[in-house]
Amino acid sequence: MLTSDPLLVLFMVVALGAALARVRIKGVGLGPAAALFAGLAVSAINPDLAELPAIIPLFGLALFIYTVGLASGPAFFGGLRQDGVRVSIAVVALLAAIGVTVGGVSALFGFDAGARAGLFAGSQTNTPALSAALGQLAPRIVTGEVTDPVVGYSLAYPLGVVAMIIASGWSLRRVRHPGRHADTTQEAATPRQRNATSATVIVTREDLPSLGELRSWQGERLTFSRVEHDGRVDLATNDVVLAAGDLCTVIGTPDTVDRFVEWAGHRSERHLALDRKKLDFRRVSVSKRELAGVRLREVDLEGRFGAMATRVRRGDADLIVDRDFVLRLGDRVRVVGPTDKMAEIAAALGDSDRGLSEVDALGFATGLTLGLLLAQLTIPIPGGGEIELGVGGGPLIVALVLGTLGRTGPFTWQIPYAANLTIRQLGVSLFLGGVGIRSGATFAESVGTGVGLRLAVAGVIVTAATAALATLMIRLLRRDPVDGAGMIAGIQTQPAVLAFAAERADGDERVDTGYALVFPLAMILKLIIVQLLI
Repeated sequence: MLTSDPLLVLFMVVALGAALARVRIKGVGLGPAAALFAGLAVSAINPDLAELPAIIPLFGLALFIYTVGLASGPAFFGGLRQDGVRVSIAVVALLAAIGVTVGGVSALFGFDAGARAGLFAGSQTNTPALSAALGQLAPRIVTGEVTDPVVGYSLAYPLGVVAMIIASGWSLRRVRHPGRHADTTQEAATPRQRNATSATVIVTREDLPSLGELRSWQGERLTFSRVEHDGRVDLATNDVVLAAGDLCTVIGTPDTVDRFVEWAGHRSERHLALDRKKLDFRRVSVSKRELAGVRLREVDLEGRFGAMATRVRRGDADLIVDRDFVLRLGDRVRVVGPTDKMAEIAAALGDSDRGLSEVDALGFATGLTLGLLLAQLTIPIPGGGEIELGVGGGPLIVALVLGTLGRTGPFTWQIPYAANLTIRQLGVSLFLGGVGIRSGATFAESVGTGVGLRLAVAGVIVTAATAALATLMIRLLRRDPVDGAGMIAGIQTQPAVLAFAAERADGDERVDTGYALVFPLAMILKLIIVQLLI
Protein backbone atom coordinates (compact mmCIF):
# COMPACT_ATOMS: atom_id res chain seq x y z
CA MET A 1 0.00 0.00 0.00
CA LEU A 2 2.76 2.47 0.92
CA THR A 3 4.82 1.81 -2.19
CA SER A 4 1.81 2.66 -4.33
CA ASP A 5 0.89 5.84 -2.45
CA PRO A 6 3.85 8.28 -2.17
CA LEU A 7 1.60 11.05 -0.84
CA LEU A 8 0.66 8.86 2.12
CA VAL A 9 4.33 8.15 2.74
CA LEU A 10 5.15 11.86 2.62
CA PHE A 11 2.66 12.89 5.27
CA MET A 12 3.50 9.89 7.40
CA VAL A 13 7.11 11.07 7.34
CA VAL A 14 6.08 14.65 8.16
CA ALA A 15 4.07 13.35 11.14
CA LEU A 16 6.97 11.21 12.36
CA GLY A 17 9.29 14.20 11.98
CA ALA A 18 6.93 16.41 13.97
CA ALA A 19 6.90 13.83 16.76
CA LEU A 20 10.69 13.62 16.71
CA ALA A 21 10.95 17.43 16.78
CA ARG A 22 9.15 17.44 20.14
CA VAL A 23 12.10 15.66 21.74
CA ARG A 24 14.18 18.41 23.27
CA ILE A 25 17.41 18.28 25.25
CA LYS A 26 17.86 21.28 27.54
CA GLY A 27 15.30 23.16 25.47
CA VAL A 28 16.95 22.42 22.12
CA GLY A 29 15.56 20.09 19.48
CA LEU A 30 16.03 19.29 15.80
CA GLY A 31 13.07 21.42 14.74
CA PRO A 32 11.97 21.05 11.09
CA ALA A 33 15.10 19.02 10.26
CA ALA A 34 13.52 16.10 12.11
CA ALA A 35 11.38 15.51 8.99
CA LEU A 36 14.60 14.92 7.01
CA PHE A 37 15.82 12.25 9.40
CA ALA A 38 12.39 10.60 9.50
CA GLY A 39 12.35 10.46 5.70
CA LEU A 40 15.86 9.00 5.58
CA ALA A 41 14.89 6.29 8.08
CA VAL A 42 11.66 5.33 6.33
CA SER A 43 13.12 5.01 2.84
CA ALA A 44 16.30 3.35 4.15
CA ILE A 45 14.11 0.56 5.57
CA ASN A 46 12.40 0.08 2.21
CA PRO A 47 13.98 1.75 -0.86
CA ASP A 48 10.75 1.16 -2.81
CA LEU A 49 9.19 3.99 -0.77
CA ALA A 50 11.52 6.54 -2.35
CA GLU A 51 9.41 7.04 -5.49
CA LEU A 52 8.31 10.56 -4.59
CA PRO A 53 7.97 13.11 -7.44
CA ALA A 54 10.84 15.62 -7.37
CA ILE A 55 8.40 18.53 -7.70
CA ILE A 56 7.07 18.01 -4.16
CA PRO A 57 10.22 18.98 -2.22
CA LEU A 58 10.81 21.87 -4.64
CA PHE A 59 7.26 23.07 -4.03
CA GLY A 60 7.87 22.97 -0.29
CA LEU A 61 11.16 24.85 -0.61
CA ALA A 62 9.53 27.59 -2.70
CA LEU A 63 6.83 28.13 -0.07
CA PHE A 64 9.36 28.14 2.76
CA ILE A 65 11.92 30.49 1.29
CA TYR A 66 9.35 32.95 -0.07
CA THR A 67 7.52 33.33 3.25
CA VAL A 68 10.82 33.75 5.08
CA GLY A 69 11.73 36.59 2.72
CA LEU A 70 8.36 38.32 3.16
CA ALA A 71 8.78 38.33 6.93
CA SER A 72 12.47 39.33 6.92
CA GLY A 73 12.43 42.13 4.33
CA PRO A 74 11.57 45.16 6.51
CA ALA A 75 14.05 44.26 9.26
CA PHE A 76 16.77 43.41 6.73
CA PHE A 77 16.61 46.69 4.83
CA GLY A 78 16.16 48.63 8.08
CA GLY A 79 19.36 47.09 9.42
CA LEU A 80 21.26 47.80 6.21
CA ARG A 81 20.48 51.49 6.55
CA GLN A 82 22.24 51.60 9.90
CA ASP A 83 25.53 49.70 9.71
CA GLY A 84 24.78 47.12 7.07
CA VAL A 85 27.77 47.75 4.82
CA ARG A 86 30.36 46.96 7.48
CA VAL A 87 28.45 43.92 8.70
CA SER A 88 27.81 42.68 5.17
CA ILE A 89 31.51 42.82 4.31
CA ALA A 90 32.28 40.84 7.44
CA VAL A 91 29.64 38.20 6.62
CA VAL A 92 31.00 37.83 3.07
CA ALA A 93 34.53 37.38 4.41
CA LEU A 94 33.38 34.89 7.04
CA LEU A 95 31.41 32.67 4.67
CA ALA A 96 34.18 32.85 2.07
CA ALA A 97 36.61 31.61 4.73
CA ILE A 98 34.22 28.77 5.61
CA GLY A 99 33.96 27.86 1.93
CA VAL A 100 37.76 27.72 1.71
CA THR A 101 37.83 25.61 4.86
CA VAL A 102 35.35 23.14 3.38
CA GLY A 103 37.40 22.99 0.18
CA GLY A 104 40.60 22.37 2.13
CA VAL A 105 39.09 19.70 4.38
CA SER A 106 37.49 18.02 1.36
CA ALA A 107 40.84 17.88 -0.44
CA LEU A 108 42.42 16.40 2.68
CA PHE A 109 39.80 13.65 2.94
CA GLY A 110 39.43 13.12 -0.81
CA PHE A 111 35.76 14.10 -1.09
CA ASP A 112 34.01 14.39 -4.42
CA ALA A 113 31.70 17.25 -5.44
CA GLY A 114 28.62 15.73 -3.80
CA ALA A 115 30.36 15.13 -0.49
CA ARG A 116 31.81 18.66 -0.52
CA ALA A 117 28.42 20.21 -1.19
CA GLY A 118 26.69 18.11 1.46
CA LEU A 119 29.39 18.89 4.02
CA PHE A 120 29.03 22.61 3.40
CA ALA A 121 25.20 22.65 3.40
CA GLY A 122 24.99 20.48 6.50
CA SER A 123 27.65 22.28 8.52
CA GLN A 124 25.81 25.53 7.72
CA THR A 125 22.40 23.89 8.37
CA ASN A 126 21.20 25.49 5.15
CA THR A 127 18.28 23.86 3.38
CA PRO A 128 18.34 25.96 0.16
CA ALA A 129 22.04 25.18 -0.29
CA LEU A 130 21.23 21.48 -0.14
CA SER A 131 18.51 22.02 -2.75
CA ALA A 132 20.92 23.88 -5.04
CA ALA A 133 23.45 21.06 -4.74
CA LEU A 134 20.84 18.41 -5.49
CA GLY A 135 19.67 20.34 -8.53
CA GLN A 136 23.17 20.73 -9.95
CA LEU A 137 24.29 17.16 -9.26
CA ALA A 138 21.09 15.23 -9.93
CA PRO A 139 22.29 13.44 -13.12
CA ARG A 140 25.61 12.47 -11.54
CA ILE A 141 23.93 11.25 -8.36
CA VAL A 142 21.64 8.91 -10.34
CA THR A 143 24.62 7.33 -12.12
CA GLY A 144 26.58 7.00 -8.87
CA GLU A 145 29.32 9.30 -10.13
CA VAL A 146 29.24 11.45 -7.00
CA THR A 147 28.12 11.02 -3.40
CA ASP A 148 24.58 12.14 -2.63
CA PRO A 149 24.89 15.51 -0.82
CA VAL A 150 22.19 14.38 1.61
CA VAL A 151 24.72 12.05 3.25
CA GLY A 152 27.10 14.85 4.22
CA TYR A 153 24.20 17.16 5.04
CA SER A 154 22.60 14.68 7.43
CA LEU A 155 25.84 13.89 9.22
CA ALA A 156 26.98 17.50 9.58
CA TYR A 157 23.60 19.13 10.33
CA PRO A 158 23.31 18.18 14.04
CA LEU A 159 26.93 19.17 14.59
CA GLY A 160 26.24 22.56 13.02
CA VAL A 161 23.31 23.20 15.35
CA VAL A 162 25.25 22.21 18.48
CA ALA A 163 28.40 24.16 17.56
CA MET A 164 26.53 27.41 16.92
CA ILE A 165 24.41 27.05 20.05
CA ILE A 166 27.67 26.88 21.98
CA ALA A 167 28.97 29.96 20.14
CA SER A 168 25.73 31.83 20.83
CA GLY A 169 25.85 30.90 24.51
CA TRP A 170 29.46 32.04 24.67
CA SER A 171 28.45 35.44 23.29
CA LEU A 172 25.77 35.77 25.98
CA ARG A 173 27.84 34.52 28.90
CA ARG A 174 28.66 38.00 30.24
CA VAL A 175 25.17 39.46 29.84
CA ARG A 176 23.70 40.36 33.20
CA HIS A 177 20.86 42.64 32.16
CA PRO A 178 19.49 41.53 28.77
CA GLY A 179 16.45 43.74 29.24
CA ARG A 180 18.37 46.82 28.09
CA HIS A 181 17.43 47.60 24.51
CA ALA A 182 19.96 49.50 22.49
CA ASP A 183 18.31 49.57 19.08
CA THR A 184 15.12 51.59 18.90
CA THR A 185 14.35 51.81 15.18
CA GLN A 186 10.99 50.45 14.16
CA GLU A 187 12.35 48.25 11.42
CA ALA A 188 14.78 46.62 13.82
CA ALA A 189 12.20 45.95 16.51
CA THR A 190 11.33 42.36 15.71
CA PRO A 191 9.19 39.65 17.24
CA ARG A 192 11.16 39.03 20.44
CA GLN A 193 10.28 42.37 22.04
CA ARG A 194 7.69 40.79 24.31
CA ASN A 195 8.04 42.83 27.46
CA ALA A 196 6.69 46.31 26.74
CA THR A 197 4.97 47.59 29.87
CA SER A 198 3.24 50.73 31.16
CA ALA A 199 3.22 52.81 34.32
CA THR A 200 1.57 55.96 35.59
CA VAL A 201 3.99 58.71 36.57
CA ILE A 202 3.19 61.68 38.82
CA VAL A 203 5.23 64.48 37.30
CA THR A 204 7.38 66.56 39.64
CA ARG A 205 9.96 67.79 37.15
CA GLU A 206 9.62 71.33 35.76
CA ASP A 207 10.19 72.59 32.22
CA LEU A 208 9.65 69.29 30.46
CA PRO A 209 9.60 69.23 26.64
CA SER A 210 6.51 68.12 24.72
CA LEU A 211 5.52 64.48 24.67
CA GLY A 212 6.47 64.32 21.01
CA GLU A 213 10.05 65.13 21.97
CA LEU A 214 10.00 62.73 24.91
CA ARG A 215 9.15 59.81 22.62
CA SER A 216 12.89 59.53 21.93
CA TRP A 217 14.09 59.92 25.49
CA GLN A 218 17.82 59.41 26.12
CA GLY A 219 18.09 57.26 23.02
CA GLU A 220 15.22 55.02 24.12
CA ARG A 221 11.75 54.75 22.61
CA LEU A 222 8.72 55.68 24.69
CA THR A 223 5.09 56.34 23.97
CA PHE A 224 2.31 57.88 26.04
CA SER A 225 -1.41 57.15 26.11
CA ARG A 226 -3.25 59.32 28.67
CA VAL A 227 -2.65 62.50 30.64
CA GLU A 228 -4.61 63.74 33.65
CA HIS A 229 -4.43 67.50 34.18
CA ASP A 230 -6.59 69.24 36.80
CA GLY A 231 -8.72 66.10 37.13
CA ARG A 232 -9.41 65.78 33.38
CA VAL A 233 -8.14 62.75 31.46
CA ASP A 234 -7.23 63.29 27.80
CA LEU A 235 -5.16 61.64 25.08
CA ALA A 236 -1.41 62.10 25.42
CA THR A 237 -0.88 63.72 22.03
CA ASN A 238 2.53 64.91 20.83
CA ASP A 239 1.83 68.58 21.55
CA VAL A 240 1.02 68.01 25.26
CA VAL A 241 3.53 69.50 27.70
CA LEU A 242 3.46 67.90 31.14
CA ALA A 243 3.37 70.12 34.21
CA ALA A 244 4.14 69.34 37.83
CA GLY A 245 1.25 67.42 39.37
CA ASP A 246 0.07 65.86 36.10
CA LEU A 247 -0.39 62.13 35.80
CA CYS A 248 0.70 60.43 32.60
CA THR A 249 0.69 56.83 31.36
CA VAL A 250 4.10 55.98 29.88
CA ILE A 251 4.78 52.86 27.78
CA GLY A 252 8.11 51.27 26.98
CA THR A 253 10.41 48.45 27.96
CA PRO A 254 10.41 47.81 31.73
CA ASP A 255 13.88 49.18 32.31
CA THR A 256 13.24 52.33 30.26
CA VAL A 257 9.89 52.98 31.94
CA ASP A 258 11.43 52.63 35.42
CA ARG A 259 14.20 55.08 34.59
CA PHE A 260 11.81 57.58 33.00
CA VAL A 261 9.48 57.50 36.02
CA GLU A 262 12.40 58.17 38.35
CA TRP A 263 13.62 60.99 36.09
CA ALA A 264 10.26 62.72 35.61
CA GLY A 265 8.73 62.21 39.05
CA HIS A 266 7.55 59.12 40.86
CA ARG A 267 5.24 56.18 40.26
CA SER A 268 1.52 56.47 40.99
CA GLU A 269 -0.66 53.60 42.13
CA ARG A 270 -3.49 54.93 39.95
CA HIS A 271 -4.10 53.33 36.60
CA LEU A 272 -5.60 55.88 34.25
CA ALA A 273 -6.77 53.17 31.84
CA LEU A 274 -9.34 52.02 34.42
CA ASP A 275 -11.35 55.22 33.92
CA ARG A 276 -13.23 54.24 30.73
CA LYS A 277 -16.04 56.78 30.85
CA LYS A 278 -14.50 59.06 28.23
CA LEU A 279 -11.57 57.10 26.83
CA ASP A 280 -11.52 53.38 26.20
CA PHE A 281 -8.90 50.99 24.87
CA ARG A 282 -8.89 47.72 22.94
CA ARG A 283 -6.83 45.59 20.60
CA VAL A 284 -7.87 45.94 16.96
CA SER A 285 -6.54 43.58 14.29
CA VAL A 286 -5.25 44.97 11.00
CA SER A 287 -7.00 42.84 8.39
CA LYS A 288 -7.72 45.36 5.60
CA ARG A 289 -5.36 44.61 2.73
CA GLU A 290 -5.03 48.26 1.75
CA LEU A 291 -3.31 48.93 5.10
CA ALA A 292 -0.39 46.58 4.36
CA GLY A 293 2.82 48.62 4.46
CA VAL A 294 1.01 51.82 5.51
CA ARG A 295 2.44 54.08 8.21
CA LEU A 296 0.30 54.96 11.22
CA ARG A 297 0.43 58.62 10.30
CA GLU A 298 -1.40 57.80 7.05
CA VAL A 299 -4.19 56.04 8.96
CA ASP A 300 -4.62 59.28 10.97
CA LEU A 301 -6.43 57.81 13.96
CA GLU A 302 -6.09 61.08 15.83
CA GLY A 303 -7.54 63.27 13.11
CA ARG A 304 -10.38 60.91 12.17
CA PHE A 305 -11.40 59.56 15.55
CA GLY A 306 -9.51 61.48 18.24
CA ALA A 307 -7.66 58.25 19.03
CA MET A 308 -4.08 57.01 19.06
CA ALA A 309 -2.16 53.73 18.84
CA THR A 310 0.12 53.03 21.78
CA ARG A 311 1.60 49.67 20.87
CA VAL A 312 1.26 46.84 18.39
CA ARG A 313 1.15 43.13 19.04
CA ARG A 314 2.94 41.29 16.23
CA GLY A 315 3.02 37.57 16.76
CA ASP A 316 4.30 37.18 20.33
CA ALA A 317 5.76 40.69 20.41
CA ASP A 318 4.54 43.94 21.89
CA LEU A 319 6.11 46.71 19.80
CA ILE A 320 6.31 50.31 20.90
CA VAL A 321 5.04 52.52 18.09
CA ASP A 322 5.10 56.07 16.78
CA ARG A 323 3.49 57.78 13.81
CA ASP A 324 6.09 56.33 11.42
CA PHE A 325 5.41 52.75 12.46
CA VAL A 326 4.69 50.56 9.40
CA LEU A 327 1.67 48.28 9.74
CA ARG A 328 1.58 44.68 8.58
CA LEU A 329 -1.39 42.43 8.06
CA GLY A 330 -2.15 40.57 11.25
CA ASP A 331 -0.87 43.31 13.58
CA ARG A 332 -3.04 43.85 16.63
CA VAL A 333 -3.04 47.55 17.41
CA ARG A 334 -3.77 48.71 20.93
CA VAL A 335 -5.89 51.82 20.43
CA VAL A 336 -6.85 54.44 23.01
CA GLY A 337 -9.74 56.68 22.00
CA PRO A 338 -13.24 57.93 22.69
CA THR A 339 -15.49 55.14 23.93
CA ASP A 340 -18.18 55.91 21.36
CA LYS A 341 -15.68 55.73 18.46
CA MET A 342 -14.28 52.25 19.10
CA ALA A 343 -16.61 50.51 16.66
CA GLU A 344 -15.62 52.94 13.89
CA ILE A 345 -11.93 52.49 14.66
CA ALA A 346 -12.30 48.72 14.47
CA ALA A 347 -14.05 49.01 11.10
CA ALA A 348 -11.32 51.31 9.78
CA LEU A 349 -8.58 48.77 10.58
CA GLY A 350 -10.59 45.71 9.61
CA ASP A 351 -10.65 43.67 12.84
CA SER A 352 -11.76 40.54 10.96
CA ASP A 353 -10.70 37.07 12.11
CA ARG A 354 -11.50 35.74 8.67
CA GLY A 355 -9.35 38.43 7.06
CA LEU A 356 -6.42 37.44 9.29
CA SER A 357 -6.52 33.88 8.01
CA GLU A 358 -6.84 34.68 4.31
CA VAL A 359 -3.95 35.09 1.88
CA ASP A 360 -4.32 37.36 -1.15
CA ALA A 361 -3.90 34.67 -3.79
CA LEU A 362 -3.19 37.24 -6.52
CA GLY A 363 -0.31 38.87 -4.65
CA PHE A 364 1.11 35.63 -3.24
CA ALA A 365 1.09 33.72 -6.51
CA THR A 366 2.35 36.70 -8.53
CA GLY A 367 5.21 37.33 -6.13
CA LEU A 368 6.21 33.69 -6.09
CA THR A 369 6.02 33.61 -9.89
CA LEU A 370 8.41 36.55 -10.06
CA GLY A 371 10.72 34.78 -7.63
CA LEU A 372 10.74 31.57 -9.64
CA LEU A 373 11.42 33.54 -12.82
CA LEU A 374 14.39 35.17 -11.12
CA ALA A 375 15.47 31.68 -10.02
CA GLN A 376 16.17 30.91 -13.69
CA LEU A 377 18.82 33.63 -13.78
CA THR A 378 22.33 32.31 -14.28
CA ILE A 379 25.42 34.29 -13.39
CA PRO A 380 28.64 33.50 -15.27
CA ILE A 381 31.76 33.14 -13.15
CA PRO A 382 35.38 33.82 -14.18
CA GLY A 383 37.11 30.81 -15.63
CA GLY A 384 33.93 29.31 -17.03
CA GLY A 385 30.80 27.91 -15.51
CA GLU A 386 27.81 29.68 -14.07
CA ILE A 387 25.77 29.99 -10.88
CA GLU A 388 22.00 29.77 -10.65
CA LEU A 389 19.98 31.55 -8.01
CA GLY A 390 17.63 28.59 -8.04
CA VAL A 391 14.47 28.03 -6.04
CA GLY A 392 16.30 28.90 -2.85
CA GLY A 393 17.58 32.26 -4.13
CA GLY A 394 15.14 33.84 -6.59
CA PRO A 395 12.04 33.73 -4.36
CA LEU A 396 14.07 34.97 -1.39
CA ILE A 397 15.37 38.07 -3.16
CA VAL A 398 11.95 38.95 -4.60
CA ALA A 399 10.24 38.36 -1.26
CA LEU A 400 12.67 40.63 0.62
CA VAL A 401 11.72 43.50 -1.68
CA LEU A 402 7.99 42.78 -1.84
CA GLY A 403 7.73 42.20 1.90
CA THR A 404 9.20 45.65 2.44
CA LEU A 405 6.84 47.28 -0.09
CA GLY A 406 3.81 45.63 1.49
CA ARG A 407 1.41 46.60 -1.27
CA THR A 408 1.59 47.82 -4.87
CA GLY A 409 -1.66 48.88 -6.52
CA PRO A 410 -3.99 45.86 -6.60
CA PHE A 411 -1.25 43.51 -5.35
CA THR A 412 -0.98 42.85 -1.62
CA TRP A 413 2.43 41.28 -1.13
CA GLN A 414 2.26 40.85 2.62
CA ILE A 415 0.41 37.96 4.19
CA PRO A 416 -0.86 37.85 7.79
CA TYR A 417 1.70 36.80 10.40
CA ALA A 418 -0.09 33.60 11.42
CA ALA A 419 -0.64 32.55 7.80
CA ASN A 420 3.04 33.19 7.05
CA LEU A 421 4.17 30.90 9.86
CA THR A 422 1.72 28.18 8.81
CA ILE A 423 2.82 28.19 5.16
CA ARG A 424 6.48 28.39 6.18
CA GLN A 425 6.22 25.37 8.46
CA LEU A 426 4.32 23.36 5.84
CA GLY A 427 6.87 24.27 3.16
CA VAL A 428 9.99 23.28 5.09
CA SER A 429 8.35 20.05 6.28
CA LEU A 430 7.43 19.06 2.72
CA PHE A 431 10.91 19.89 1.46
CA LEU A 432 12.94 18.14 4.14
CA GLY A 433 10.59 15.17 4.38
CA GLY A 434 10.59 14.81 0.59
CA VAL A 435 14.38 15.04 0.33
CA GLY A 436 14.76 12.47 3.09
CA ILE A 437 12.40 10.03 1.36
CA ARG A 438 14.15 10.38 -1.99
CA SER A 439 17.63 9.95 -0.47
CA GLY A 440 17.18 7.33 2.25
CA ALA A 441 18.47 4.37 0.26
CA THR A 442 21.61 6.22 -0.85
CA PHE A 443 22.16 7.47 2.69
CA ALA A 444 21.93 3.95 4.12
CA GLU A 445 24.49 2.68 1.62
CA SER A 446 26.98 5.48 2.33
CA VAL A 447 26.71 6.27 6.03
CA GLY A 448 28.44 3.10 7.20
CA THR A 449 31.25 3.32 4.68
CA GLY A 450 34.59 5.04 4.91
CA VAL A 451 33.10 8.08 3.18
CA GLY A 452 30.46 8.38 5.90
CA LEU A 453 33.05 8.21 8.67
CA ARG A 454 35.28 10.77 6.97
CA LEU A 455 32.28 13.08 6.45
CA ALA A 456 31.44 12.88 10.15
CA VAL A 457 34.99 13.82 11.14
CA ALA A 458 35.07 16.60 8.56
CA GLY A 459 31.73 17.85 9.90
CA VAL A 460 33.26 18.26 13.37
CA ILE A 461 36.17 20.25 11.92
CA VAL A 462 34.06 22.55 9.74
CA THR A 463 31.38 23.25 12.35
CA ALA A 464 34.01 24.02 14.99
CA ALA A 465 35.73 26.39 12.55
CA THR A 466 32.41 28.06 11.74
CA ALA A 467 31.63 28.65 15.41
CA ALA A 468 35.12 30.01 16.10
CA LEU A 469 35.13 32.33 13.09
CA ALA A 470 31.63 33.64 13.86
CA THR A 471 32.61 34.40 17.45
CA LEU A 472 35.76 36.17 16.24
CA MET A 473 33.72 38.23 13.76
CA ILE A 474 31.38 39.44 16.51
CA ARG A 475 34.39 40.49 18.58
CA LEU A 476 36.08 42.31 15.70
CA LEU A 477 32.86 44.17 14.87
CA ARG A 478 32.53 45.12 18.55
CA ARG A 479 28.89 44.08 18.52
CA ASP A 480 26.76 44.03 21.61
CA PRO A 481 26.78 40.44 23.03
CA VAL A 482 23.00 40.05 22.73
CA ASP A 483 22.92 41.40 19.18
CA GLY A 484 25.96 39.23 18.43
CA ALA A 485 24.16 36.08 19.56
CA GLY A 486 21.40 36.84 17.06
CA MET A 487 23.96 37.44 14.33
CA ILE A 488 25.54 34.05 15.04
CA ALA A 489 22.13 32.43 14.57
CA GLY A 490 21.61 34.43 11.37
CA ILE A 491 24.99 33.48 9.94
CA GLN A 492 24.05 29.85 10.54
CA THR A 493 20.52 30.51 9.11
CA GLN A 494 19.30 28.30 11.93
CA PRO A 495 16.01 28.91 13.83
CA ALA A 496 17.01 26.49 16.61
CA VAL A 497 20.03 28.66 17.45
CA LEU A 498 17.82 31.75 17.31
CA ALA A 499 15.32 30.19 19.72
CA PHE A 500 18.13 29.27 22.13
CA ALA A 501 19.64 32.77 22.05
CA ALA A 502 16.25 34.45 22.50
CA GLU A 503 15.48 32.27 25.51
CA ARG A 504 18.85 32.91 27.11
CA ALA A 505 18.46 36.66 26.52
CA ASP A 506 15.01 36.79 28.15
CA GLY A 507 13.28 37.76 24.89
CA ASP A 508 15.55 40.75 24.16
CA GLU A 509 14.64 42.03 20.68
CA ARG A 510 18.30 42.65 19.85
CA VAL A 511 18.64 38.92 19.25
CA ASP A 512 16.16 39.10 16.38
CA THR A 513 17.64 42.37 15.16
CA GLY A 514 21.03 40.72 14.71
CA TYR A 515 19.45 37.66 13.13
CA ALA A 516 17.43 39.62 10.57
CA LEU A 517 20.43 41.78 9.66
CA VAL A 518 22.60 38.91 8.42
CA PHE A 519 20.16 36.08 7.65
CA PRO A 520 19.13 37.02 4.07
CA LEU A 521 22.68 37.80 2.95
CA ALA A 522 24.00 34.59 4.53
CA MET A 523 21.28 32.60 2.80
CA ILE A 524 22.14 34.01 -0.64
CA LEU A 525 25.90 33.64 -0.13
CA LYS A 526 25.54 30.00 0.87
CA LEU A 527 23.61 29.33 -2.33
CA ILE A 528 26.51 30.77 -4.31
CA ILE A 529 29.31 29.11 -2.34
CA VAL A 530 27.81 25.62 -2.48
CA GLN A 531 27.71 25.85 -6.28
CA LEU A 532 31.31 27.00 -6.39
CA LEU A 533 32.26 23.91 -4.38
CA ILE A 534 30.65 21.57 -6.90
